[in-house]
Amino acid sequence: MTAGGPSPGPIRDPALLRGALSRLNDARLAPENSSVRLGSLLSGFEELVVALPGEDRGSGAVGALAELEALLGESGAETGAPALRGYLEPILERLIEALLDHPERRLAAYGSLLPGENNHHHMAELAGRWVEGTVEGTLHDRGWAARQGYPGFVPGSSGDRVVVKVFESLSLPDAWERLDTFEGAAYRRILAPVEMKVEAKTKTGAGSETAWQVCNIYELTDLPPRSGRASESAPA
Repeated sequence: MTAGGPSPGPIRDPALLRGALSRLNDARLAPENSSVRLGSLLSGFEELVVALPGEDRGSGAVGALAELEALLGESGAETGAPALRGYLEPILERLIEALLDHPERRLAAYGSLLPGENNHHHMAELAGRWVEGTVEGTLHDRGWAARQGYPGFVPGSSGDRVVVKVFESLSLPDAWERLDTFEGAAYRRILAPVEMKVEAKTKTGAGSETAWQVCNIYELTDLPPRSGRASESAPA
């Protein structure tokens, strides 16, 4: 799914993305308008430009830098490191979204949010489509939801795969705050490459192919309870 303009090329090797996505996930944990967050965004963006396919990826960066220069040159524009971080962060985030073909519009679900499962009502009001896929990692029988048949996802690179369904929706960016609150502190939303069917142009016209796309997914972050007390969060 794209928002106009040419779609980024398909991702053939997810290993090339691991370093960049790790830094972008770190940026999500850092406070907004902080040097730590900006550093993680810059490092992630730099790695994405090198790792992702395509010959014209630098054009977006040039446009963003021109926009930044115009903002800083406005009459009355704030100066100093905090102001610069405030300008750079949203520009980098927009560039990263474009480079990854808008991952904020995709959620890889593997548990209670799936159609027909206990908590699907949190997704039912959103317009979109479900696409089958797999993600590298494992499922662990931890947390109270595991007793109901919903283990938690832990990412990995050992070659193990978890079957997921990717929900693609233009409405997801406005729903993340609500979904994050529902998942709770025991589950952290991260970016991860998912192998799935993507739209592609073929010699005979429009079609589809299997490739990797970056999606949001909720990873299990809580440790086994020390006193036997269950977590109060549910997996995606």
